[in-house]
Amino acid sequence: MTNWQYRDGENGARSYYIAIRHCNIFLENIVKVPDIQTSERNKWIAEVKFLKAYYHFSLLKMYGPIPVIRKNLPISASVEEVRVKREPVDSVVNYVVQTLDEAIPDLPLEISNQAKELGRVTKPIALAIKAQTLVLAASPLFNGNSDYANFKNKDGQALLNPTVDNIKWKKAADACKAAIDACHEASNAIHYFEKPFNMGAISDATTYCMNVRSTITEEWNNETIWGFSNSKGSTGNLQNMCTPRNDVQQTSGALLAASINAAEMFYTRNGVPIDEDKNWDYAGRFTKLKTIPQSESSLLNPNYITASFNMDREYRFYADLAFDRSSLFGFGRTDETNLLYINTIWGQSNSTGTNSRFSCTGYWPKKLINYKNSGSSGNYNIVSYVWPAIRLASLYLLYAEALNEAEGPSVEAYKYIDLVRLRAGLKGVIESWATYAKNPSKPSTKEGFRSIVHQETMIELMFEGENYWNVRRWKNLDIMNRPIKGWDVFQTTTENFYRLKTIFTPNYSYRDFLFPIKEYDLSVNPNLVQNPKW
Repeated sequence: MTNWQYRDGENGARSYYIAIRHCNIFLENIVKVPDIQTSERNKWIAEVKFLKAYYHFSLLKMYGPIPVIRKNLPISASVEEVRVKREPVDSVVNYVVQTLDEAIPDLPLEISNQAKELGRVTKPIALAIKAQTLVLAASPLFNGNSDYANFKNKDGQALLNPTVDNIKWKKAADACKAAIDACHEASNAIHYFEKPFNMGAISDATTYCMNVRSTITEEWNNETIWGFSNSKGSTGNLQNMCTPRNDVQQTSGALLAASINAAEMFYTRNGVPIDEDKNWDYAGRFTKLKTIPQSESSLLNPNYITASFNMDREYRFYADLAFDRSSLFGFGRTDETNLLYINTIWGQSNSTGTNSRFSCTGYWPKKLINYKNSGSSGNYNIVSYVWPAIRLASLYLLYAEALNEAEGPSVEAYKYIDLVRLRAGLKGVIESWATYAKNPSKPSTKEGFRSIVHQETMIELMFEGENYWNVRRWKNLDIMNRPIKGWDVFQTTTENFYRLKTIFTPNYSYRDFLFPIKEYDLSVNPNLVQNPKW
């Protein structure tokens, strides 16, 4: 479903503007409700103010400058009053932040009735959205974007300030730290996998991989700041489409593919990018084949052949991706002497042999699959989970980014990115680059550390929906326009399977950083202006 549908409420989506009007109706009338405790009324008001801010923030991400609906117009409003204008980005940001600031004092630090109310808004959630809003406002898309210098309302009002304001990054860093402090006070922490008592010994490699997978699939773990409590049906369907067919079950949808572009993003085992590691064969990554050694049995099927590209990568690569000869920990197979491996080259036991229900690239998003799932050849039993909409690691990375942009690299910025890396079994940024990178001093410069934080963010949040927005706020057309690549998945031999193919070549331009407004809306309200280049 495209995002503009949430503006207009089409194709089954619910319009954010209708939701905002409902919030206004509530706020106008809650004071009239008799026999309600003041504390409860204040909490409800705070929750609804949060929702108003959140809906405006979501529209800001999609469209940039938007009309702000502070109060509902009366039925008697004139035609001209109804024809609202877009407000400058800074005005929208100020409104979102102000509304959140009004809500935060009356929100609880934690949910006390967790059996019934998990998912309701708390102080850490509101502070996290405030941090995200201010980071977006400070980012290149909206902070001094000269591409939008002529983006104005019809009366000449500029909708974006073309001058860079570095103070915005300082405000964003302060907001991130305030959100992190509140999360820590509420006992949020980086999540680590806790092995069930009835599970046998597992290797360090499997433990690190499960640290990553269970962060998503272990619902309400201590890293989750905000979970979408009504999302279980969606995560069940999502898992079905992410799961490759395997020797335990042969009925999954198996259609969601991860591109080689995504796979390239992950580091080498040494914790640096594959094109920067002086000990990793970057030139031969797609052309050389290797036999998997027994020492890699926790991750890959020993004695079989795979691409050099799949070897000697960081644990998040193996946690996030399923592919031919990779392990699929779970499905009742948690004994490392009897692991489940995928074999998907055309004609093998896990491929359908037909042009349906396969990955068009040769990779699946394993990170989103619950290891507790089970099945048989004709049945797939999925254990759904609540989607973690905001988690602590993303706040840590936002904070490191904002600190670097405001002040340059610092001990504090290194600390928070290294906490995320530690969970994945990696050394700190300074140590990893000094030991393994071709440019060991890269983390010491603002531009170099920016590149590191961006890549770390894309790796850590892979398949969670955040990178879609991040590359846009960074104005990173290079990533958006990289040709989508995969293996030659219809081939029946290993040698032919591992041939690189271009599946699709995008052609994005800077107009695609923002969504268009429908022509119908522009005709109904002539005071609206279209986004640039649409």
